[in-house]
Amino acid sequence: MADIANQVIPVASALTGVALTLAGNMYLERNKWRRARHTEQEARALQSYTDLLQAATDIARTLRQTAERLNEGRDVDVHEVVAVVDGHVGQVRRLGTVARLVGPRSAFALVKSLEDQVAPLYRLLAEVERSRDGSALVEPARRLMKTRDAITDHLRRAGGLS
Repeated sequence: MADIANQVIPVASALTGVALTLAGNMYLERNKWRRARHTEQEARALQSYTDLLQAATDIARTLRQTAERLNEGRDVDVHEVVAVVDGHVGQVRRLGTVARLVGPRSAFALVKSLEDQVAPLYRLLAEVERSRDGSALVEPARRLMKTRDAITDHLRRAGGLS
């Protein structure tokens, strides 16, 4: 009996050591995978917010340039402006959805505010086409930039996107 115990104990000890080593390696690999996944999600969130803020900037810039041209008395093809703004509004809507999926919840209200600001732009551009008065475009452009800056500041204060 003692001979069997002397043979089994070292084998059991070795198997236990192997099992603990494998379990430890699995634990470390799982944590490494989680960290890599978290980093990938942060990069995706950062890219979506960057693209969202760029689309908002492009809309505001287009509105401001259109207002300047109209106030200078230059001819502006409002249909062309609407087409450009429409593309950027589509980006804001799409990227706003992505930002809510991958970004911090604390920024949801600001993203929603940005989306709400771009919705009435079509009606505003139709009014500007009729009146040929570009001053109505200045305030919405200013509000978009202010919201863009608020989102940027919020993300900086929140310690990034994690």
